[in-house]
Amino acid sequence: MKQDDDPYLDTEGVAKQAGVATESVRIYLKRTRRRLRGGQALRPQDLPDADRTLGRSPVWRQSTIDAWLAARVGRGRPRSSSED
Repeated sequence: MKQDDDPYLDTEGVAKQAGVATESVRIYLKRTRRRLRGGQALRPQDLPDADRTLGRSPVWRQSTIDAWLAARVGRGRPRSSSED
């Protein structure tokens, strides 16, 4: 897969894909980082840690978010359409 086919998403982009507020994504990321600092494994429903940091902003590959959303859908959480 070419890099252009798997772009980076910032917290706003992740929020739009997930159908939640940007602040919710920030809260999810705080929980993820707290679990990792505590030596706990991430659960499928946990937001993955960012793939990179650009400046001070976390970013995720589209494929990372797609996999995360697929895991969340299996737990009864709605997913917004990426065609919105």
